[in-house]
Amino acid sequence: MKIAMSSYTGMGAWFVLRLMAEGHDVDYFLSDQKYEDVLSGLIPKPKQLNLDHRRTVVGYGYPSYKGYDLSLFDLTGRAKQADASKMEAPTIGDGSFEHWLEDDREAGIQAMESCEINVPPYQKFTTPTEAKAFIKKEGKRYVYKPFTIGSDMQDTATTYVADDAEDMLKVIDQLFSISKRAPFILQEFIKGTEASVAGFFNGTDFYMISCTLEEKKFMNDNKGPNTGCSGNLVFALSQESRIYREGLKRCIPMLQAAGFTGMIDLNTIITEDKIYGLEWTPRFGYLADSTIAAMYGTGYADMLAKTAQMKVPEIKWTSPFGVSIQLSIPPYPTEIRLPKAKDVPIAGLDPENLEQLCRCYAYDMKLSKDRKSLITSGNLGYICAPIGIGRTIDEAVSRCEQFVEKIQIPNMQYRTDIPKSTIKRYNFLEVNSWL
Repeated sequence: MKIAMSSYTGMGAWFVLRLMAEGHDVDYFLSDQKYEDVLSGLIPKPKQLNLDHRRTVVGYGYPSYKGYDLSLFDLTGRAKQADASKMEAPTIGDGSFEHWLEDDREAGIQAMESCEINVPPYQKFTTPTEAKAFIKKEGKRYVYKPFTIGSDMQDTATTYVADDAEDMLKVIDQLFSISKRAPFILQEFIKGTEASVAGFFNGTDFYMISCTLEEKKFMNDNKGPNTGCSGNLVFALSQESRIYREGLKRCIPMLQAAGFTGMIDLNTIITEDKIYGLEWTPRFGYLADSTIAAMYGTGYADMLAKTAQMKVPEIKWTSPFGVSIQLSIPPYPTEIRLPKAKDVPIAGLDPENLEQLCRCYAYDMKLSKDRKSLITSGNLGYICAPIGIGRTIDEAVSRCEQFVEKIQIPNMQYRTDIPKSTIKRYNFLEVNSWL
């Protein structure tokens, strides 16, 4: 197949490698050239967008996607470009509907309510002043969630779970400032375990349904700043599972009406007897989808293509369980580029072993000048995430931990409690009959 991957910050570069490993011809379009070193030497150089400046009903100045069997976008945020792609090729990963669903916090919640999915009580604000008056009046514990403004994706670092009302009052001005004064919602905190239920949707129905339990905090015991995902446990779900039936399944009519195709994830909070929707991810998720790709095995590109073409692909799980652990070096998790974080040697990964590289989501990495080893590319310190898959959780954990131990990077940092933490949450869902 001829495939186009349109990326904004190189997050989808690893999928270029993954799809090429299956023998496909992949063109890589990168919007922001300062990320062109991501996986440099391992994948083809990013192509120029070659804007043809043709005018369409959705805009102008976008590359032509004619001739591609599949067009992929690695993040929401370029809706007009993705809509133009959809007019010329089977496309998944972004578009006006996807951008609306994920990046407009309030719209996403209202979409859940229209699907009869429970949501925690929430209120939208445009300034901290009005929010403070609300917090003082209600006196409850809240989660701060900013809207996306002029960004490729939501800034998970500015999603903040307060300890109580007083804590939120102390930090809300700073949160508003670092989230670039974007509008935000305060959502009532619900005590439970967070779980994301994902599936592939071909315009008609879901298949390849899975659940991801990810740890967002940077340090053990959920300390430190949010990273988006520091590691996860992913497992296949039956369509009869309660966690799917009372959540993601209820959005089928909405997705059918929108003509949606692709992967979509509903992030939820689960109590002993109730499920609450939190937010959507109607695109590739990092690290969930790279783990799912490893669990699926060969033929992953064909599965994506048939999904985009509104067909039914081969439905299989090579392994029903997957575990990944994120490896990084300073300055991560800050988004600061330091010269000393570039060209750091990465031992334990063989640049010629495609099978190994396809089981390790990679970002801040490139081929050395002598083409014999891997070094960091100097992109924020987010190096990679080894993936272990297995027939059982224990088997997946063991393989992931063995993989992590093989990799040696100066100043390498990672959480050592990902298996323990996620298995505890898995047991909670199982005991309470959600699975």
